[in-house]
Amino acid sequence: MYQSIIRDPGGTGLIRIQPDVCGQYSAIVNGSILIVPPGTTAFVAINGTLSHPYGPGRYEIFTGVDPFFVRLRNILTRGDSGTTVSVFFVSTERAKFVKLGTGEFPFREHRFRITMKALASCNLSFSVSNPLKILTKLVGSYSSVFSEEDIDPCIEQMVITPIREAISKEISKLDITEFNSKLSHIGNMAAATIRNGLSEYGIKMERFNLVAINIPDSEINRLYSLEQEYAGGKTRTDLELDNLQRVWNGNVNNRTLSEMMTGIPSRGQAPSSGATNPGGNAGGMAPMMMQMMMLSQMLPALREPLADMTRHTDMFSGSTSDAQESTSSADAPPPIPGRYKRCPSCNGNVMRGNSVCPICGYRF
Repeated sequence: MYQSIIRDPGGTGLIRIQPDVCGQYSAIVNGSILIVPPGTTAFVAINGTLSHPYGPGRYEIFTGVDPFFVRLRNILTRGDSGTTVSVFFVSTERAKFVKLGTGEFPFREHRFRITMKALASCNLSFSVSNPLKILTKLVGSYSSVFSEEDIDPCIEQMVITPIREAISKEISKLDITEFNSKLSHIGNMAAATIRNGLSEYGIKMERFNLVAINIPDSEINRLYSLEQEYAGGKTRTDLELDNLQRVWNGNVNNRTLSEMMTGIPSRGQAPSSGATNPGGNAGGMAPMMMQMMMLSQMLPALREPLADMTRHTDMFSGSTSDAQESTSSADAPPPIPGRYKRCPSCNGNVMRGNSVCPICGYRF
């Protein structure tokens, strides 16, 4: 079995893989050569264990497999060498440009305090700053099942998370009508958060541009209905306030208790100048007279409830009864005399004007 030479497979991806170079009927034996091109860092994963990074250059790999015994081992193990070797080539001086769609993400509408959904599209340019960190997050156990076709989707999923979080945070501070008019401002404010989030995966953000932010039609219709209800209520309130200000001459907050009870303003309604009010105080006396008339109409209605209150209140019950007794004893008229008188002789009823009893002849 001859020594193998492992080269970078090439391509436009930031990470390239030579997967399972120790397959059936093949093996990476001691003394095999690893060639790393400029601007690239290589990692060799042997049976799930990651090696130290290899910079640009030519290296010999020792896998623990002696070339002399490879053929004999293949005969005994039916072609299984018992060793799994994968080589990862990571470009550290190359940037990649991608167009991303964030999908639906929630944000907070600050006027009505409701949660809505939005979608955004953006352009992102990034490079690899820490090859070991991104391989640890991306590949995991460095199994041979992970192929180069899985790299780009995995990287996109890693970078999309901080982008969604940053955009959601920034647009929650603005009105929906300002989203697409302030794309540059939103992108610049979100860039710092995105850069910090990507650094946790060993990725360096080179450039970020926000292209568009879209709101689904269902969310827009829900917001429009709330705005119409708010505008309708605000209009009604403004009309009522305008009518009150017209009545009270703009002095709504300083109304007195009598004005609120009677509905008649006591000031500010009649002009006080001599041209329009020759009588001087005639304009001010008219509202006062109207108030007095209104109060005189209200007093009879209030008199009975006040009498009931004093009648049923314990404080005034004793004094009220005493007053009634004293009034009845002092001012009561004398009793009316009866029409008949009783005869002392026969005990009969005799008219009061008679001097002789018609029954027994007794003389009174």
